[in-house]
Amino acid sequence: MKTEKRPRGRPKKEEGRIELWRFGRAGMVFFAYDEARRRGEKHAVAVVQAVEYVRQRYPEMPISQTEVRRLLATFRPRKSRTILRFERATLDGERLKKFRFVAGVLGEKPQTAPQDLPESITSYKFRFAERPQYPRHNRKNPKE
Repeated sequence: MKTEKRPRGRPKKEEGRIELWRFGRAGMVFFAYDEARRRGEKHAVAVVQAVEYVRQRYPEMPISQTEVRRLLATFRPRKSRTILRFERATLDGERLKKFRFVAGVLGEKPQTAPQDLPESITSYKFRFAERPQYPRHNRKNPKE
């Protein structure tokens, strides 16, 4: 009786696929990074704030400044004119009830009774958008 041996080592990842939790983490990172840059922070400060944002929301999720830079390099290459953009949306009140109703119509059984709904749910929308141009902080003022 011959049994099939499993290959040794870590299983191979499929090329071009990303796990859902990693994509969700990328969304949170990009949202926090964009917010910091919109406020006028430099790149290094925005990276630190993105790490703090993820650690504050999900302390058990692994994240580091190096990983934030790696995500930026992967999803937002410097020479690309189009980037993956994430925006945070909060569902609350009537919008949350409407969402629960649509889920019920689609055949998904609600997990909780309507009175047990959370006050709000945070979601991250993503889309492709043009790369923003951030002003340089150390630029010389042109002579007038």
